[in-house]
Amino acid sequence: MLVFVALGLLFCIYSENFVTAPAKAQVSLDTVQDPASIPDRSYLAPKGQKALLIGAACRADLVLLVGERGLIFRSTDGGKNFQQVDSPTRRMICSVILADDQLAYAVGHDMTVLRSRDSGHSWQQVYRDPDADLALFSVVSLGGGKVLAVGSFGTVLLSDDDGENWRQQLISEDGPHLYSVKQMGSNLVVVGEFGSIFKSEDAGDSWNLLESPYEGTFFDVIPLVNSQRLLLLGLRGNLWEGQVGDWKRIDTGFEASLFGGSILSNGRVVVVGDEGRVMVRSATGQWHDRSPGERRLLSSATGLTDDSVVIVGEKGYRIRSISGSDSTDGEERR
Repeated sequence: MLVFVALGLLFCIYSENFVTAPAKAQVSLDTVQDPASIPDRSYLAPKGQKALLIGAACRADLVLLVGERGLIFRSTDGGKNFQQVDSPTRRMICSVILADDQLAYAVGHDMTVLRSRDSGHSWQQVYRDPDADLALFSVVSLGGGKVLAVGSFGTVLLSDDDGENWRQQLISEDGPHLYSVKQMGSNLVVVGEFGSIFKSEDAGDSWNLLESPYEGTFFDVIPLVNSQRLLLLGLRGNLWEGQVGDWKRIDTGFEASLFGGSILSNGRVVVVGDEGRVMVRSATGQWHDRSPGERRLLSSATGLTDDSVVIVGEKGYRIRSISGSDSTDGEERR
């Protein structure tokens, strides 16, 4: 497996041994000498909610969390309780989305694509190419059966039929790692290595490279509502707001990398990153540091229906009310 330098901190940090095999096997994955001899399915993980979790998605009271070793967790009560669901892979899962009330997609290492047609209760593997030695880091559903995922070395994977068939292309000859793809109105925007910002106006069939304010890596992009302005999250505390020709760097006051974030229904934005960093943008555009003081890696944050936030990363998930200082750890909620 390739080691992707830019996301090495995120994808190579593992928590304590939390995986146990099914009762009949009574063997830890870490003790198996030949991983190829194990069926490629995730295992029951009693301590999985304290593992490295990378992605989250929310739709009404349904919340999905994904992470290392194929872990998938599901909540139907707005994040109050999570249950592990069976996963058809042990590959790292990097991103998950809820396309509608029933349809969900998740992507990860070995170009793995998983699909659920029952709100994340059960999953099937609809694409995988381990020989390519590539990973998929982000996925988006465009409606009408169109699904698009992006990943390492400029890889773009597209489906026009809800994941039944896939075609692969390169976003550019330079092939930068692509870490985030988002919808921006009727267009798509992708960010990644070398300050790369790409835009597509035809649902991912072609791409234009946009002017960038920074030559380092961007890990996430957040299109601001009802505007052409973007938030760009990157290495060493780089946080930019604006649009082509009008970029402004936000002074975060730290050099911790920022990995992910989302817009809440009340208009605020939350972004998270390394060293436990949590930054909140008010609905009027002011930024505030709301870091809780824990120096753990945080990979992404997703707003829940009550405007609290589920934050995932090293040592699992945390539900936090951004308006106050209260927070609840995942293990305490089981």
